[in-house]
Amino acid sequence: MSEHKRPAKSDSCRDGGEERLAQTVLNSLSANIAILDAHGRIVETNQAWRAYARQNQMAGPDDSIGSNYLEICDQTEGEETDVARQVAAGIRAVLRGEIREFVLDYPCHSLTEEHWYYIRALRMGGDGPVRVVVSHEEITALKQAERALRKREQERDRLRQAMQLAMEVQQTLLPRVTPSVPGLDLAGRSIYCDETGGDYFDYLLFGPAPSKILGIFIGDVSGHGVSSALLMAAARSSLRQRAITPGPLADIIGDVNRQITRDLMASGQFITLLGIQVTPQNGQLEWVRAGHEPALLYRAREDRFEDLMGEGAAPLGLDPDAVFPANNLAGLVPGDILVLYTDGITEARNPQGAMFGRERIRTQIRKQAHQSARRIRDALLGDVRDFIATEGVEDDVTLVVAKLV
Repeated sequence: MSEHKRPAKSDSCRDGGEERLAQTVLNSLSANIAILDAHGRIVETNQAWRAYARQNQMAGPDDSIGSNYLEICDQTEGEETDVARQVAAGIRAVLRGEIREFVLDYPCHSLTEEHWYYIRALRMGGDGPVRVVVSHEEITALKQAERALRKREQERDRLRQAMQLAMEVQQTLLPRVTPSVPGLDLAGRSIYCDETGGDYFDYLLFGPAPSKILGIFIGDVSGHGVSSALLMAAARSSLRQRAITPGPLADIIGDVNRQITRDLMASGQFITLLGIQVTPQNGQLEWVRAGHEPALLYRAREDRFEDLMGEGAAPLGLDPDAVFPANNLAGLVPGDILVLYTDGITEARNPQGAMFGRERIRTQIRKQAHQSARRIRDALLGDVRDFIATEGVEDDVTLVVAKLV
């Protein structure tokens, strides 16, 4: 007889220990937990639920055990009526086995604060009596974080659209049509590291026809991005407006500098600029270099390069009274190639940190010298892209190729 009683006592202790363990686990949860029977009566709760019931003056005993949660939902009136009806209907569907789980998040705001709650009803498995676990938790902080995230995403979308529009506008400021100049084959392109940038190039015709003196201008605003793009647009406008009035190239750039300096002195930014006038009929060049990279001239027949350094000057925007001396060169013949570029090419770096430099420009020009200006341009930009071995560039890149034909 005693041998049969000992296992019964052991089972009873084990059941009691498991029950205490289950209650400890329930009480450790921050969510408000209640377990319902098949009729919606509460048969077990955790400490969080009991505190929630007291705070919200829920009908029934303090621990809510024995209270019918479905009836509490059915009897709810006021602003929470609709939510309470949804909860009751969802739990009944779980009890009937129509769905295994019901979830709902809903607002419950006071006059001074906003609150959001999340309720979940899950049917317990097993062969025992029907039980549904109802968890109820405040998720106000999560909802507020989600709303802040959506707001940031909306702001990013608006910024992205604005940047896309700015990029499209800036692209219209670059030459869309290459001018037709007898004796010259031209090709140019700007590539920005951001949606917009501070690099610039332009073509302007000077002198009466049929002489057709071509002005090629290339510039680089310090920095890059939207602010540099705006300054680039201002410089372009000033240059084009001044070029309408006849005058030497040095005077044109000097007048533009005085205008630009008034705009830039407070910002601390500046613009490097190189302006070259080419007269293909007599093979003459005149250039003014304001802090910009020197143009590169390839003498095809002699297979040699010249850096058009000349007498330079400071960038635009630093000194309103700066003088910009002109430099001249004659003797250009068909086959000679003139290359203007920004430092985004020479200072482009590969993954090892080495810079592209000027020598690679010379190598590519020599290799492509028999090609058109467009093919030379594309080959050189392709060489830069292969060198840096990345999808984008770290700095704005601009290249203009002028070939005498």
